[in-house]
Amino acid sequence: MKLFATPLSHFSRKVRLLLDQYEVPFELVDTGNVGDADPHRFHDNPLMGVPVLQDEDAWIIESDHIAAYVSRRFDPADRYGVLSTELAVLNARAVLNGIMANEVKIILAQRAGLDTDQGRYFQKAGSAIAQGLEWLERRSEMFGGAAPTYLDFHFVSAWDHLEHYKLMDLPYPSLRAAAQKLNASKTVAHSAPGSVVRS
Repeated sequence: MKLFATPLSHFSRKVRLLLDQYEVPFELVDTGNVGDADPHRFHDNPLMGVPVLQDEDAWIIESDHIAAYVSRRFDPADRYGVLSTELAVLNARAVLNGIMANEVKIILAQRAGLDTDQGRYFQKAGSAIAQGLEWLERRSEMFGGAAPTYLDFHFVSAWDHLEHYKLMDLPYPSLRAAAQKLNASKTVAHSAPGSVVRS
């Protein structure tokens, strides 16, 4: 099994955390600069993003679809709630995905030399991140419970990425406490930004 990703990708990390929890061996294939516009670099993902999972003949793009595939294959009981249809969970995942996608917009624009402090497009992206985090802060009891869930993996991947890139202040004490609790796990800490990543 190969996961085409970058070591710092938060979308990829939530899949890595799930695979690590299942103790499923996989090869992490570093795709390099996600700003490149070559689909071959991204294992022929036409959207030129990560992660991409190759499992024998199965080829899957988009992190939550990959997680669902992994859960169905290795954990039909779905002990981490990957396949949850609970509306609160689905909405929290949607907000997290939106935060993550908007952060990527800003990071890639900055790498391209654009001034992300100007223009409505980037202002809206920053505002969406802040409003999403405020929304999650009011629902922080969803994270860091007694047993980890895929929603926890999703959250800690997003939070740690925001902490790593420091695009904005993060005045969200309940979310910070939940992330610290999750990062106390060796499995979670193993894939944190800046940690040594297996190849």
